[in-house]
Amino acid sequence: MTHSCARTPVSRVRHDAYQGPAVATPPPSHEEIARLAYAYWETRGRQHGSHQEDWYRAERDLLVRGPSSERA
Repeated sequence: MTHSCARTPVSRVRHDAYQGPAVATPPPSHEEIARLAYAYWETRGRQHGSHQEDWYRAERDLLVRGPSSERA
């Protein structure tokens, strides 16, 4: 007679390849934010009065996108 453990499937733990420690990406530079905010301003028809909205939108969009090939 065989022991019952001999017939139970063995669960295997998946070990992913080690990718090293997480590295924080640098925040976008003032120049990068200014360039994108300017593009947003131009897209809006160069209307004055919303420069802070353009700036914060550009900053947020660059942070969400992460590092670009230009920044890296």
